[in-house]
Amino acid sequence: MRIVAIADLHYDEQTRPRVEAIAGAVCGAEADVLVLAGDCAADGPERFSEVLGLLADFPGPRLMVPGNHDLWQHDSRLDTRRLYDEVIPAMAAAHGFHCLDREPFVLGDTAFVGCMGWYDYSFHQREAPLPGMTVTPVGVERGEGGRMAFHAVPGAREGAWEELRPEDYSAHGLIWQTDGPPHVAVWNDTVHVDWGRSDPAMAEHFAGRLREHLAAASGEARRIVGVTHFVPFAELADYHHDDPTRAFARAYLGSPLLGEALLEGAGVELVIYGHRHRQEVREVRGLVAADAGVADQDAGPLLLTLPD
Repeated sequence: MRIVAIADLHYDEQTRPRVEAIAGAVCGAEADVLVLAGDCAADGPERFSEVLGLLADFPGPRLMVPGNHDLWQHDSRLDTRRLYDEVIPAMAAAHGFHCLDREPFVLGDTAFVGCMGWYDYSFHQREAPLPGMTVTPVGVERGEGGRMAFHAVPGAREGAWEELRPEDYSAHGLIWQTDGPPHVAVWNDTVHVDWGRSDPAMAEHFAGRLREHLAAASGEARRIVGVTHFVPFAELADYHHDDPTRAFARAYLGSPLLGEALLEGAGVELVIYGHRHRQEVREVRGLVAADAGVADQDAGPLLLTLPD
């Protein structure tokens, strides 16, 4: 079985020519199945259908999970749950895509099982990106008209980067300083997505959903391909950033709970994911893990072959 996989298209007017070229390569890849691992659109579902339409000529089954950018909303009222549960799956179905967040998909002796996932700050970078940095967590929220607003975090104080705890990232903002003026790093999901629950709670929720899908598929197929948008294993996030903004973003790469669910699932051989923007294929604890991201200008569709 040949799988063509892509993630992190981040489609908008600026990226349209490149995304069209990638879509053409996908449709001509002579693969048996297409896997789209999230972040089709750059900043919300408005262009989501356009992306799926570009892939309409792929002749085999088309499978997808959404990414966090696909859920971004700019209206004054956020309705993330309905967008995830109803709107995105309906858009997918209208374009002939199967949304794995709803249920697994079985093709021959292979089941495709997945969900978007979420993050719980477990992958935060422990080492300071720059020597001598001081940092202060700052709260970020959706202000009037959808604009970004900042507020002090009770009990937060200025300290060394190495002193940051996972829970400090729940504020979604960080003021950092070296020898020059202060800078602010922000994780923008906080103003565009609202689950009504904490990030760690959502990471646990999605891991539970993945376990349910794996259990449902275990008796239906000989082997399983897992699909997530967020990074499922700590080994895949264990690299150092010298840029403070990118180092801050590591906390939002994913959750090890996803990996634990996949490792517990019977018959899982391959995991396809995105979000990290570092395309590669490697073995992690006995599973083949494939980052299908095409955000890098040199990255194209990933073609994976499962032996018969």
